[in-house]
Amino acid sequence: MWNNHPHHPHLRRAGALRLVRRALLRAALGALLPASCAWEEDAPDDEAQLPPPAPVVVQPQVIRCRKAARNGELPPGEESIPEDYAQFRGSNQYRTSLRTWRDAQLLERSGHRSIVIELTNQRGQCFVDGQLAMDFPVCTGTPSHPTPTGSFRISEKDPHHRSNLYHCPMPLFMRLTNDGIGLHIGDVFRVPASHGCIRLTREACSTLFRDLPHGTQVDILP
Repeated sequence: MWNNHPHHPHLRRAGALRLVRRALLRAALGALLPASCAWEEDAPDDEAQLPPPAPVVVQPQVIRCRKAARNGELPPGEESIPEDYAQFRGSNQYRTSLRTWRDAQLLERSGHRSIVIELTNQRGQCFVDGQLAMDFPVCTGTPSHPTPTGSFRISEKDPHHRSNLYHCPMPLFMRLTNDGIGLHIGDVFRVPASHGCIRLTREACSTLFRDLPHGTQVDILP
């Protein structure tokens, strides 16, 4: 029974020898192993030693236009669009098509007209007496030359307008602001690419120029 006593001299010596051997083994391993393999309790505080993370640089997305209505003319082979507007609006084609959706009967009606331009979708709508009569593609301003948002009215209509700033033709121009922003025929991409004006296809602009009187309200939405 004495051999099992925890304070027996032989047990104390054996325990001391084990501690010495463990310390020697630990010292030897510490000399042989790299610093990354050090004993856990001897390891430095990793969070305190690591340098701050480098800032993440996000490269701007480059959007390449596969098709465009150059000078307002539709490219050959442009696909047709569904007659049902809800089907057209809900399809992926809505954000890519260069075609104009029309309700011919409403467009023939001599009622109150208004325009809505959606910058996000790069599409516009013409309403007759509050009913949707036409949905058309647009090309609006880039981030460096943004198209202003808000409510405007057509203050001038000039079939042969020419830009004083950029010295380029703007056929069937419908002025919205005093500093030159308006709707007109031009290159229509499916992404913003203008200097602030709202470019239209010839197909859409000819109808709007003919039917929209001076004072027509044009709401430009983000």
